[in-house]
Amino acid sequence: MEYDPGRRRFLTTAGMGVFGVAIFGVAIVSCSDEGSSEASTSSTQPSSTTTTTSAAATTTTATVVSTTAPPITDAVTSKRVDLGFVSAYIVDRGDGLVVVDTGVGGSAAAIQAVIEEYGRSWVDVGYVIATHDHPDHVGSLNAVLALATDADVFAGSLDAAGIGSDRPITQLSDGDVVNGVEVIATPGHTKGHISLLDPDVGLFSGDAINGADGGVIGPNPRFTSDLAAADASVVKLATYTYEQIFFGHGEPVLTGGSAAVKKLADSL
Repeated sequence: MEYDPGRRRFLTTAGMGVFGVAIFGVAIVSCSDEGSSEASTSSTQPSSTTTTTSAAATTTTATVVSTTAPPITDAVTSKRVDLGFVSAYIVDRGDGLVVVDTGVGGSAAAIQAVIEEYGRSWVDVGYVIATHDHPDHVGSLNAVLALATDADVFAGSLDAAGIGSDRPITQLSDGDVVNGVEVIATPGHTKGHISLLDPDVGLFSGDAINGADGGVIGPNPRFTSDLAAADASVVKLATYTYEQIFFGHGEPVLTGGSAAVKKLADSL
């Protein structure tokens, strides 16, 4: 079986190794600000000329199907979109840009600015992946999709219904691979939370874990629906190998990422 959206093939089950590369973006973000993020509006974000589209009822697609075509992996790079208290990320894997999370409403202009740092434009965005359904991570989803007209949107199967997407969402499960990026189910912060492991860049953890003081801490209990499940997800993330971690909240860890997560897991 094959899910064929046209000129791209989205998913592959090819195995992956781990290679660290540099990530751009240096502003320090305190994960303690996550509490304010849930109540934040676009007034806290960089100015934008893009108007966020009103959220519509989510239409989710059927089961994700894998293909065997490997992604293009030459010169894979990643850039951080620093939105103040929360981050989005752009990954260039050659076969279309991947946008990981979209921040709160009003973040599309900041995302566009980082895309342009690549010398690329919205037409090059092929994949938009939401780590979970909280508004500080999907608040600009529809604004991004309105600009990235050739992109497909993905999210964890248990969070897809809570995301007000104007475009059908392809539902993801543990072990799925989107353009070379492996999906890791990390429930707890939300029921359908996912993290993403790029073999050439590192771990995009969403809010499954956070950065603090150059290290790693667990998800914010105030906004985590199931702490026991969240702790189990931390233990799960400790079983993977990666050097770099890119958080939804907190400064990225650029070396020794999996060792730091294992230390956190051992303390639970």
